Amino acid sequence: MRTTQRVLPAAALAVLIAAGAGAAVWRAATPDGPTRADLITAVKSDPRTSDVPDAAAGCVADWYLTYASRDQIEGLVDHTAVAGPPLSDEAKSAILECLKSAT
Repeated sequence: MRTTQRVLPAAALAVLIAAGAGAAVWRAATPDGPTRADLITAVKSDPRTSDVPDAAAGCVADWYLTYASRDQIEGLVDHTAVAGPPLSDEAKSAILECLKSAT
């Protein structure tokens, strides 16, 4: 298994688990929620995932837009930990399959 294939799922899970101060400003500026581009920027601006390939960051963004709650999406953008319900098997499979195809 290539190092990238081992690191990307771990990085994605780290982002999913632990995605502050700018939250109120962001909410006021984006009442309808973030765009895919906003989520990709959030993934790439996190020091733990800043070097992931663009395709992988896009997978994470798409996953959030499909499976995450509004609070979890805001947590990703704000880089704050937001606990959510346990992930469904479908959600777990979707993120892993997307990241496999992105690398």
